[in-house]
Amino acid sequence: MLGVLGIAPLIGLLWGFLAKRAGRGLLIGVLVGAGNFALWNGYNAITDKLGLDTVKNLLTNLCLFVVLGVVIGVGASWFAPRDRPGAVDQEGDDADVARDRTG
Repeated sequence: MLGVLGIAPLIGLLWGFLAKRAGRGLLIGVLVGAGNFALWNGYNAITDKLGLDTVKNLLTNLCLFVVLGVVIGVGASWFAPRDRPGAVDQEGDDADVARDRTG
């Protein structure tokens, strides 16, 4: 996990250079590396406290990762650009077809 913590920012920086957004790529790489390291340490602490082969451990880790996934997903959608070039219209083509049929 220490390797991922060190390599993720470098991969993010390289990805950022390719996308012409080096700062954003580095930030994403740091967040991924640090987040992965923090989750690994949290998982190990919970497992050490509750035991590896217990249902309580399974449910605790399941709840932790589901909640974090929802928070990260909502956060990512909150900060995503709203009007991207090539974005699909929410109504789609079917709404135009329905309007044409009804007049």
